[in-house]
Amino acid sequence: MKRTGEIALGVIGIILSALMLVFGIFIISLRGNDKFQQSLQQINTDNALSASDIDKMNHFITSGGWVLTIASIVGLVLGLIAVFCIKGNNKPKTAGVLFIAGGVLIGVISTGVGLVPAVLYLIAGIMSLIRKPKIDAAM
Repeated sequence: MKRTGEIALGVIGIILSALMLVFGIFIISLRGNDKFQQSLQQINTDNALSASDIDKMNHFITSGGWVLTIASIVGLVLGLIAVFCIKGNNKPKTAGVLFIAGGVLIGVISTGVGLVPAVLYLIAGIMSLIRKPKIDAAM
């Protein structure tokens, strides 16, 4: 039985997880960026925020970058393992469980930012678990 649909959904989920990883690393890199720090200061034109508030906002943004990075790494690893398990219809049950675990973890860890890869992994996992091989009628 061909598992083209599951493989395609898994590869698209892997690509989106990789893009999420790049975005997370970009957000983390803003922590030490002087231009980003200056733009945060410029937002505060009416001095409504103190320096500690701006620092907290900067910390919050960087923490979000770490969350995205961790969620995307989990998604990449589980997605890659699942695609290799399902390729050639070797271990579809294992791949289905890995896809579902990856989808749930991406959705929960990224608090909804990684919703699209999570849904793709969930669909691929359900398809992997539900589809049964065709039984020969010649028996």
